[in-house]
Amino acid sequence: MSPSDFIKEKVNHKYILDARQQQKDLSYFIQGSLQDEVTIEYLRVWSGRKYASDVKFLNWVKLVFKTENFLSFFKYLRNPVASSKLVNDDIKPQLRRVFHADDSIFKYSVRGVEETCHSDLNSKQFDEELFNTILFAHNSVVIQDIDVESKRYREILPITKIVSVDCDRDKINKIAYLSCLELEDRSIHGFSYIDKDQYIFFDRDYNIIVQSFHDLGECPADWVSSENMFQNNNVVKKSIFSYALPDFEEYVFLKTLQRMTEPNGAIPVTVQLDAKETNTSGELRKGLSKEPMSATILGAQVNNELNPVAPSESDVQAGTIIKVKVPKSSDTGKVDMDVVQNFFQFHYMPIEALQYLDDRIKNIETKILSSMIGDVAEQNESAKNEMQVSKGYDSKEDRLRWLSDELSRIKQLSDFKTLALLHGKDKVSVEVFFGTDFFIETLDDLYKSFSLAPNAIERRKILKRISMNRNQHNLQQAKRDVILYDIIPYVSDKDFDTARNNQIDPVVFELQTRFDYWISIFEAQYGQIELFYEGLGDMQESAKMITIKNLIKNIIQNEKPISNA
Repeated sequence: MSPSDFIKEKVNHKYILDARQQQKDLSYFIQGSLQDEVTIEYLRVWSGRKYASDVKFLNWVKLVFKTENFLSFFKYLRNPVASSKLVNDDIKPQLRRVFHADDSIFKYSVRGVEETCHSDLNSKQFDEELFNTILFAHNSVVIQDIDVESKRYREILPITKIVSVDCDRDKINKIAYLSCLELEDRSIHGFSYIDKDQYIFFDRDYNIIVQSFHDLGECPADWVSSENMFQNNNVVKKSIFSYALPDFEEYVFLKTLQRMTEPNGAIPVTVQLDAKETNTSGELRKGLSKEPMSATILGAQVNNELNPVAPSESDVQAGTIIKVKVPKSSDTGKVDMDVVQNFFQFHYMPIEALQYLDDRIKNIETKILSSMIGDVAEQNESAKNEMQVSKGYDSKEDRLRWLSDELSRIKQLSDFKTLALLHGKDKVSVEVFFGTDFFIETLDDLYKSFSLAPNAIERRKILKRISMNRNQHNLQQAKRDVILYDIIPYVSDKDFDTARNNQIDPVVFELQTRFDYWISIFEAQYGQIELFYEGLGDMQESAKMITIKNLIKNIIQNEKPISNA
């Protein structure tokens, strides 16, 4: 099949449409949208059952509700929907721990030069884009398309632009997508085609405008997500949110119902006697005719307000007044005074119904959070045994390790292909791993472990974890603390007291008892200790620590005579 025929045939087009719909359905709940203005015309179309929404959730609610109830529901449904707040404020920040693993590895070798981050890759920005794409646009594709002049080497292509794709389970063989070629004098809209040998740009009439070849040996395009959603196709991918969609629907549905009940507490449904109303003589009765600058008062103007914003006439809306006829005795014809004494009656939502709604919403919320970021129920319990704590940590680590695997895979593929296209595939090597140790334990748990640690080695390890946990968003400070914990002779008073029972080297005693002072003297001479450590280059870590300790020892010995305590 020729490249132009591949585009025309729209290979796997049905599955591409399925992937677009899947992503759109999820996006409604995990990203939300701006709130549209609700107009009376819009609601009238709904009530006439002539409107077909492209949001499946609204179509479902419309099917299960009577028209009047649906209109009430729709007016209380606000965007962004409640689930999007849950995802972006609670789930996403927890998943960002994937960037702070202690055992992450990023090694690059280009033409024999080893680095931890290559300048051509713009890694920090690209990693952030990959993270957001895995969460919110998981059916996307990363394209490596080298443009040396503008230094644009790759892009993340949304599923909405893909026209045709031939792929195996986790490998793309050929792909064609909508694109635009920017020339000096004009822009040409058309299709880009990529396979294991070449790049071709076609205009909309399928004429070749630009063609170039590469020697990568495989298609420079990869799915962002690795796992297929279904066995019968390789296009629709699985998102971390895929199986939570029914829970998102129920959560938004119940949160909206809860919002509908809240006004009932402040403005209850009222029942009153239906008595005759009298009108002030001469009062105008049409609409807003007595409002300042209204069409009626202006006189010469014609009132063209054909569609004012009208309130709902539903009997179940908060603040509704229901009038009843004045009952009279059949014997005497007199008014029943029991009714008069209860001229007004106020009706509130039953407490049991409100409590059920609130409990159910909390259950669904906990279920969503647990499936996304681990067992939050156990973490929130006041009484936890060691097994429960361990189970909670394991479930959180499972989610983060899954995300780490996804990020590591696509970043490794993209980084290698980008550098290979730029420098030659035989001249580059890439090792990418986002890690597995994410410092999930709380500080309280770590301090407890520190107090129970059986020996000084374990205490030093735990102290480093405390620093990494506390400074997970300040990696430079975490690195400094870890270096200092390696330098200080004893990390706890228990260890120091034990050592004092034996003979302690005077220099060691001086360093332990005046640690901050000697570190400040060192930094006055050599600069910040963490920067000095990094400046020692490719030296092994143990050799770096010995070098720093020897320099501090020399400072102490040269400062003044040292005597035993």
